Amino acid sequence: MKKTIMHNFMAFAVACALILASEVALMASDPVRPFVPVGPPGPVQFNKMTLPKAHLPPVSPKHPKHGGVQLGQSYDGINFLDSGYLPPDTNAAVGNNFVVETVNVHIRVFDKTTGSLLLDEPLAQFFGASSGGDPYVVYDDNADRWYVSAFDSTREGLFLAVSLGGNPLQGFQTYQLTNVGGFPDYQKLGFNKDAIFISYNDFGSGGAAATIASIDKAAALSGTLTYFVSKPAFQFRAMPPAQMHKDRKGGVEWFVSTDGTDAGGNTIRVTRMTNYLSNTPNFTYTSLPVKEYRSAQTADQPGGTVTTFPNTTTTQVHYDNGRLVTAMASSTAADGFVYPKGLYYQIKVNGNTPRLIKEGVIDPGPGVAVQMPSVVEDQQGNLGLTWIESSNAEYLSMWVGNVYTNGNFSAQQAAPGLGFFFFSFRIGDYSTIVVDPSDGKTFWSANEYVGSDGDSNIWRTHITSFRAR
Repeated sequence: MKKTIMHNFMAFAVACALILASEVALMASDPVRPFVPVGPPGPVQFNKMTLPKAHLPPVSPKHPKHGGVQLGQSYDGINFLDSGYLPPDTNAAVGNNFVVETVNVHIRVFDKTTGSLLLDEPLAQFFGASSGGDPYVVYDDNADRWYVSAFDSTREGLFLAVSLGGNPLQGFQTYQLTNVGGFPDYQKLGFNKDAIFISYNDFGSGGAAATIASIDKAAALSGTLTYFVSKPAFQFRAMPPAQMHKDRKGGVEWFVSTDGTDAGGNTIRVTRMTNYLSNTPNFTYTSLPVKEYRSAQTADQPGGTVTTFPNTTTTQVHYDNGRLVTAMASSTAADGFVYPKGLYYQIKVNGNTPRLIKEGVIDPGPGVAVQMPSVVEDQQGNLGLTWIESSNAEYLSMWVGNVYTNGNFSAQQAAPGLGFFFFSFRIGDYSTIVVDPSDGKTFWSANEYVGSDGDSNIWRTHITSFRAR
């Protein structure tokens, strides 16, 4: 159904989600957003945390692999103490002279060149009303605008903030999307020439089916919100819309996901959407055969294990030069489907039928778990990647890497894990990596890692720029 909504909306109070007792037991206390075992739970806020400390020696940072990559700016972003919520929704976007990061219920703007902090706000201040979190930010290089989305105050709808120009410090127009099904969880942003897309899992209507809000970009940029809600063929948890860079035609939006569930499979699904600014969109589905993947069984850290939830789900899709790229964490047959590895895919879509042209695995070695991977392609065809890894000899650390057009691979640790990750019920929700639109070859990644005190500052985020050598 078509909706036209202006900027005015009411603020609503939002209760805390869960409280962690000293025995590390979870007690539900939020009547607004109950825990859903089969889907991604929302941010968990902690009032106090008391956990036993591990007496483990620090793990030395690992050496670069195959020569490493050329690191540029590298600095910490928002951490658990700033946000106070689990899990981390680590994501960032880059445009003009700015880096914008959103995590849970917080937003920051950094100077791209110096890394200096230019804006630091809770989402309640940014949107002008309390937010349930789960934010996502993108920079639309087609329109020179920034978009930020998150749960609204009721967690039954979504906020969308659209920047007034290319400078995110000059303000945003904020809209509220209502009647989107209720509890629109795990939402992701994408765009093409003429529309903004928010995909999410509709837990409110039952079945947790992927749902898409297609927003008229021209209307949003001019101060009016017009959007359409549609449901494609069933997809659980993630069906992220592509960020379609340098899109000059419009008319088509792409999505890449697994086929149906997150248990595993041997295909990925490429979805083509047309006629999206209407009540009768068209969907075309192509299942591409890939090497078998399964939801991973375990991941290690020195002195214990780390959760692998969630994995086997795509979290970010980029489009450029007629190709899509995406990544997910999942296990492979190489080690008997035990540890998660980083799986990435490159798909050609400028022909009649989508075609898989590259699939690869980020595999640092036996017993090393790779989680929260993201991938993007630069203007020369090199792939930039980010991920977190851990093993019985490495705490949760952030890495970045390149896959060159000749197939060579190199990697560099961006932020070493220094402490034991105690509260391990959920590894995170996503990471991001983008190409700097100013030069087409500098990668910017945002991911998480664990510092030296992993019981109180449970997670940290880091932002790193790098180039293919």
